[in-house]
Amino acid sequence: MELMPSLSRSSGLERDGNSLRDYKVQEEYREFIQEKLDSYWRRFPPNAQNRDAKQREEVEANLLILFRKLREGLLATNRTDKFALEVYEISFHLALIFKSAPQATSVISHLLPKVYLSFAEMPTNGPTSALLSCLHFLVTAYPSQSRYLEHRNILGSKFISMQSPPGVWLDKLTRCLRQRNYSQLEVLTGRDRLTDLLPAQQGREHHLPLQALCVVIESLRIKARNTTWHVLRSAYRELHLPVDPGSGPGSSMWLCRSLALRPLVASETRNGDGFDEMKTWLSERHAAGDVRPKEGTEDRWIVTKVSA
Repeated sequence: MELMPSLSRSSGLERDGNSLRDYKVQEEYREFIQEKLDSYWRRFPPNAQNRDAKQREEVEANLLILFRKLREGLLATNRTDKFALEVYEISFHLALIFKSAPQATSVISHLLPKVYLSFAEMPTNGPTSALLSCLHFLVTAYPSQSRYLEHRNILGSKFISMQSPPGVWLDKLTRCLRQRNYSQLEVLTGRDRLTDLLPAQQGREHHLPLQALCVVIESLRIKARNTTWHVLRSAYRELHLPVDPGSGPGSSMWLCRSLALRPLVASETRNGDGFDEMKTWLSERHAAGDVRPKEGTEDRWIVTKVSA
């Protein structure tokens, strides 16, 4: 299994080069990949402190390569049964979680709408995958929404109805981004709102859709945050930012909301109220030269104006 050749590279000429055209081999290879994926989750559990970042990225890249090999076998045999659907779905979720936009786009091109529409009834995860794919294009093309609109039109109401909770939520989110109404962004993208968008999940990878949703939403919030900060730097000369929750009134809570700094998931070192994120973010802005401490104070910052 470790030496399984890729169909695209071997062109069937290498020894065992056509092995992944065999349905049984595909299923055995899927279990082989699952063992490696289980090992990855044990070594790098979700929401844990980011240790060994380089090694983690190498393992993630290898997992995506293995799933890509398996998808090549599915494509070569035009396989669109429940097994193929599960492979495409988990590949898509992992590509989002591992922040591999090219891999995610590649999976979308085959999964949506083709594989889902090959079933007589819409599979359970169809709307979820549609929602994730729409958000993926909002992130990759930000601030443009043309790719998102094109993709949503291709999907049609069979995947995301305009009146469904995900459809209504998407419309509010895209309107918020277009109008730069970022005071609503944190409200729309809070953890509780995201959980409500997904159906109850079952199976060995039931946690992946929500994890993928949190990752892609956080990527969108980061891009929106940069736009918001550009506006704030143009509008304000000074900020009062006590970064201790008990230190009295100031701009911290307002800025946390405006920049959507509260984490979607509290980690083992972050409590989720946004103040740890505020400290980190303010330190980064100081290092970048966007703000500087006001002389004689500990919690007031002079804002460096945006260059014309």
